[in-house]
Amino acid sequence: MGIFGIIMILAVVQLFVVGSIIQRGNASLIPGFLLTKVTNLPAYCRMFGNRLILLALIGIVCAVMSFTSAEFNSRPIIIFGLGIVLVIVLLILDHKKFTK
Repeated sequence: MGIFGIIMILAVVQLFVVGSIIQRGNASLIPGFLLTKVTNLPAYCRMFGNRLILLALIGIVCAVMSFTSAEFNSRPIIIFGLGIVLVIVLLILDHKKFTK
């Protein structure tokens, strides 16, 4: 589980950095098909960045869980998968809210 923890730490750093950059208004990191018909781009960037930072926080929890388990445990992998699903659902709801 140590390898999973290391991978999660690397993913957390990337998610946090990209989320922080997008949160400050840099829309160039958001894919183009998501930016079509967005009415309030600064607020959408804030929400998109917040969702990536939320996924990074879930990744921190999974990394800690994987480092503290002595044997193989699939719980951190399942929790991170559920976190990805949660963030995708939140991004879809935010996209519907900011597009007309």
